[in-house]
Amino acid sequence: MTDKQPKTTYRPHRRGTKTRWLWLPSLMFGDGVAVSVLVLTMVMLRRMGLDTADTALAIALLSIPVLLRPLFEMVVTHFWGTTKVWILSTQFISALSLAAVAFTLHTSSWLLGTVCFMPFFVCSSVFYNIALHRFYIDTSQGVHLSQGVHLSQVHQQNPTPQHHNTTTSIMALLFGCGVMMMIAGNMEVVTRNIRYSWSLVFYVMAGVELFLWLWHTIFLPGGTHGYAKPKPTMGLHRGEFRISLRRMLKRKDDITALTFFILFLLPETLLALTAPLFLIAKPHNGGLGLSPQEFAFTQGTIAVIAIALGYTLSGKAIKKHGLCRWLLPSALLLAVPGAALLFLSYNTAAPLSIVAAALAAGHAALGFALSMVKQVVVRFTRNMPDNTLRHAIARTLIATPFVLVGMFAGAMLTLIDYQHIFLLATELSIASLTVAAFYLYRTRKK
Repeated sequence: MTDKQPKTTYRPHRRGTKTRWLWLPSLMFGDGVAVSVLVLTMVMLRRMGLDTADTALAIALLSIPVLLRPLFEMVVTHFWGTTKVWILSTQFISALSLAAVAFTLHTSSWLLGTVCFMPFFVCSSVFYNIALHRFYIDTSQGVHLSQGVHLSQVHQQNPTPQHHNTTTSIMALLFGCGVMMMIAGNMEVVTRNIRYSWSLVFYVMAGVELFLWLWHTIFLPGGTHGYAKPKPTMGLHRGEFRISLRRMLKRKDDITALTFFILFLLPETLLALTAPLFLIAKPHNGGLGLSPQEFAFTQGTIAVIAIALGYTLSGKAIKKHGLCRWLLPSALLLAVPGAALLFLSYNTAAPLSIVAAALAAGHAALGFALSMVKQVVVRFTRNMPDNTLRHAIARTLIATPFVLVGMFAGAMLTLIDYQHIFLLATELSIASLTVAAFYLYRTRKK
């Protein structure tokens, strides 16, 4: 916001819990749709004939706006405006972008259209997430789940049960990665036209965004009052960013946490793009050759439920025994996703039940580790005057290795096969264990 604009003030929601249920679940559902669309885009590019290397590079480049979150936070801070305008404008842009992609899929310029319009969707999704947590969710009392699923609670005066937010986020992923993926596969079989099938899917996703836009236009509270406690904007104004960053780099505990964010999920960086590509790659290329329907069942349904269960179980374990007891075991569990995929790479003819069980085990372990990362982020931002900036930096550092490794994932697949990548990912759990032990050593007094 500019200096001439009146600051948005905090006003506890007085319209009752029933009224809040008209807009809070839909806000969380819209936040989960972005991750679903990226997964759909990756599978769509492969089904349309783009090779593995180019597909991995395209998805990695589309994820670059996630690395610009601190800059986007500054934009929202400077042009604060009303609390409602950010949600509605970003959802409308998302709907138009997806509709444009769906329209171009019928033409010979489908790749150019996807490259041109998908960045608008990704950027608007990042702004949407920032506005969601800035204006409608009290992050000081909530929790966050990294790699797309965000779970929170609103002000304590009118608490929202955490499991309801969790359910809404899971439903968004199940709808996008599960239901819509399965519809795309079935349409390919019925129509025998890949372009038409995926164009229909993206039209449906654009319709979902448009429906959410209309819904929030009617029911979303807005105006000059915020519905979450005001977030500190220190470090998000001119000249403050460098000051806050220098202060952060002078504190040893902060440096330790920043190192943790970069290296702890390092094993998963190799699997984020290569694992889905392995599932849909043909057997003669070293993959499992799953159809879109089978991919929707295993990766879009079973894996999503497993990662949510692992995240929930980890949260209960932390609440009962504390972070220090479970951080090292969670680092060891990061070897499970790579080991599960390594097993499948040696058994490409395994039945679908075995594939689903292996993916469930790997994603449950990943969900357990993601909850630990969330707790470290909470510690990193707690009781700090610049905690909004710190949260943005933490999210950026967590996503940076995924984007950088994803850019080279396709090139790696041309040099080594899936088995060696999954073996390397399993071995990289040593780095996670090392950085977790170092973090515990540096923060042992606290």
